[in-house]
This record gives sequence, C-alpha cells and structure tokens, in this order.
Amino acid sequence: MQAHSDDIIWDSFRQGNKAALAVLFERYYNVLYQYGIKVCRDTELVNDCLQDLFIEIWQQRKPAPLLSIQAYLIKALRYKLNRTIKSNQQVLRASDELPFEMSHESFLIQSEQDQANVAALTEQLAHLSPKQREIIFLRFYQRLSYREICDIMQIEYQVARNQLSMAIKKLRSLVKLPLY
Repeated sequence: MQAHSDDIIWDSFRQGNKAALAVLFERYYNVLYQYGIKVCRDTELVNDCLQDLFIEIWQQRKPAPLLSIQAYLIKALRYKLNRTIKSNQQVLRASDELPFEMSHESFLIQSEQDQANVAALTEQLAHLSPKQREIIFLRFYQRLSYREICDIMQIEYQVARNQLSMAIKKLRSLVKLPLY
C-alpha cells in the first residue's frame, strides 16, 4: 500500500526529516521527469525545475495534498514549468506542435494486430488537442484518477471525463479500432 506509506513519509518530512524528502524525491523523480518532458522538451529546464521544486517544498513544508502525493507533485511541477517558461518569454502555444506525445512504451502490445493498432493510434494523436493528449497521458500512462487529473489540470471533473471521452471517440473514428 504505497499511498499509506507515502502519507507516513510525507508527515515525517513535514516534521523536518530530510531523509523522508529524499525518499519522496527518489520515488517520484522518474514519474515527474517523464511528465515534465511531455510538457517541455528542454531536459535541462525540467531538471532545474525538479530540483527547485523539491528545494521549495523543503523550505515551505506545505500541508499534505488532498488526493495523493503523486498528484500534488505533478501539479506543482506543471505550475513551476509553466511559470518558468512564461518568465523566459517562451509561452507554450496551444497548437498541434505542443510536444505532448504518447510513446509506444505506454501500450501493452500482445499480438501483431495490437502492434498495428498502436502504430495507427500513435500516428493519429497529433489530431487531438493538447489538453486531450495531456489527459490521455495522465489517465493511461500515469494511471491517475479523474480527481487527480482535475486537480493537476485545474479543470472540473465532468470536463476531464468529457475531454477523455471525446479524445477516445476521435481516435476510434480516425483509427477504426474495435470497441472493447
């Protein structure tokens, strides 16, 4: 039960235990880095923001997140990246060129037909809006709940469900995948 142990580690960190923060850093670094690279392709900027995020968390010792440690950290990194990008005059454009892509690694391929479906699906992701691609990444790649996604993206629950539903319908119409 990782969530329970995360809560214990978080409480220990809030009481001043630096080792607890190091455990959280090690546990979530890869997830946060993968998310950061999906938002911003500048690896140095992502690494800098991750380092700054954990330094700021240590300095502030914010209260425990409402949903999960993972959702809290992803939301904080997203905010930090967007703020840093804006301050560098590199505002993200809401166009099809937003670097939010799905990798083949996120799909479990069990047969030749599945491989063809994944290739067709990946090719068609460019036809989705940036928000739809982000929701797909968070829901299926990071396996976050709708509530966690809403918290990260600062959208309503029904908006998240609608965006994901529309994205899946659009992908199905473009790829002609079978309904499961």
